[in-house]
Amino acid sequence: MSAPSRTPSRITVGLLVLLGLINLGRGSAHAFLPDSGAGVIAHFDLAQGGPTIIFLLAMIGAGQIGSGLVELLVAARFRAFAAPLLAIELLRALIGLYIAFVSKSVGTGYPGAKGIVVSAIVLTLAMLWEFGRPKPKG
Repeated sequence: MSAPSRTPSRITVGLLVLLGLINLGRGSAHAFLPDSGAGVIAHFDLAQGGPTIIFLLAMIGAGQIGSGLVELLVAARFRAFAAPLLAIELLRALIGLYIAFVSKSVGTGYPGAKGIVVSAIVLTLAMLWEFGRPKPKG
């Protein structure tokens, strides 16, 4: 006999929908803008290494599109994976926070710098909420 499965909270499902839409939007910008957003959005100097920066951002965009589709699919159809996917997103946010502000920091003058901090905080709170809820009786 298996343990009763836990239905994800509306907060978790809603957060996955929001993350999915954000990832689709920013992934599309990186993948489909001519400069991957490096110049027109981030105002990076593309004089040296521009093609490499554009390529790397476009490849990141492809991954973000894939992540966004997975997040929306889990929220819509495969909710049993919602809490584990939220945990993966929190891990990704914490690693991104470490990279952005500790190991490979370029400062805070780029789009998304504040978003990295906000997403790590929101995902941490959502994880505490999701795993702090009472377990179903059964």
